[in-house]
Amino acid sequence: MKRTFAILAMALFCLACEADVSGLRVLGVDELAALRAGDEALTICDANNADVRQRYGTIPGAVLLSSYRDYDAAVELPPDKAQRVVFYCRSEMCGAAGDAARRATAHGHTNVWVMHAGIKGWVEAEQPVVRGAS
Repeated sequence: MKRTFAILAMALFCLACEADVSGLRVLGVDELAALRAGDEALTICDANNADVRQRYGTIPGAVLLSSYRDYDAAVELPPDKAQRVVFYCRSEMCGAAGDAARRATAHGHTNVWVMHAGIKGWVEAEQPVVRGAS
C-alpha cells in the first residue's frame, strides 16, 4: 500500500510539473516544421537561456529573446502584430515559452503560438538546429 501511494504521488507530481499552456494555441514539432517550409510570414522565438541554447542548439532563424519574462516586445517581435509568432523553450516541463507568449499577447500580438515540445522535442524529431547561438 505504501509503495502504491508513493508511485501515485510521483505520477501526480510529474503531471503537475508540465508547463501550463492553458489559453494558448499550441502546435507540434511537425506543424512548425511544415510552417517553416511554407510561404507564410513566421517569426520563431527562442525563450531559452544560454545554457539550454548551448546544450540543444536553436531552431535556424529563431529570434533569441533577451529574456522570456521581460523582453522588449516592441524591439524583439515583428512590427506586424497579426504575423504568426511561435515561442518555444526547453520542453513540456518548461514554462518560459508560455510566459513569453502571454507577454506577446499582452502587447497586442494576435497570432501567438507555443511549440510545447520545445527544443528538446525538436532535436528528438531530428529537425535542424544551429549550434553556438547565445
